[in-house]
Amino acid sequence: LSITLFREERPSFYWVNIGVPDVFFKGVQRLFAPPNPTVYSVRGIEYGVQASGWLGDQLQIRATFPFEANALVEAGGNTRNVAKFGDVEVAATYLLTGVREKGNFVALDGWYRFSTGTNPFSLASPLLSTGKGAPQEALGLLLGQEVGGFSFYESLHYETTQPLQLDASNPILGPGTFQWPDNVYAVGRVEYLAFHRAQRSVSLFYELRLKMSGLMEFNHRVLTYGQGLTTDQLFFSTGGIRVRVDRDFSAEGKVSYLPYQFPFSAVGPDTGFLFSLSLIFRPI
Repeated sequence: LSITLFREERPSFYWVNIGVPDVFFKGVQRLFAPPNPTVYSVRGIEYGVQASGWLGDQLQIRATFPFEANALVEAGGNTRNVAKFGDVEVAATYLLTGVREKGNFVALDGWYRFSTGTNPFSLASPLLSTGKGAPQEALGLLLGQEVGGFSFYESLHYETTQPLQLDASNPILGPGTFQWPDNVYAVGRVEYLAFHRAQRSVSLFYELRLKMSGLMEFNHRVLTYGQGLTTDQLFFSTGGIRVRVDRDFSAEGKVSYLPYQFPFSAVGPDTGFLFSLSLIFRPI
């Protein structure tokens, strides 16, 4: 059994890149506009707890309980904020080959997110929402390899969100059917065991993450997100360190540059660094 406490700060550049409808930014105070980076007066923090455990040597189950505190300043100077639970996630990984926590493996992986967070279409400022308003499902494949002091990890997932039925009371889009885009997630990670003595260890890692998103629609009409885009490819370039103090406690810190731009990728409206911290306890 592992219990993880996590925290991540999310400034404006996170919100303008992550894939919320451009209409969500209506009425939010804009600090800078193109040709400068697109910066809004919005910020957030996500923190929470995740519990995971193995049922035998092949099946791992996980549950994540996020909490978000978001705040923005309206164009008129008024401040709004929301601090509530996010969308609870349950997930499972089944090893097709390999054994847990050691050596090479191939696994099936998936998650389901309940719409326990706030519904953005029920808020006066939808950008403050702590959820998507509809359940999400994902299925994917995991692979891992170990070579000497190095370990390699790859994953590929496909995620879809159930459609949202909006009624005439909705102040943002009006009545109709809203559909979040389907997403493809890919991760490549290399980790180096820099120090290991008894139960103590220090690992350094680098990973590149991709979130590739399709069309976002309302009543089968395509909407823009990511500041004018109808589809998107978002890259996270992340470096970090994992320190295992003893059998019962580890800590992981990582810094992500978002979005990381290749020559063939779209230019993001703004860029910056995200800092994330996780504390992992193993009581059993």
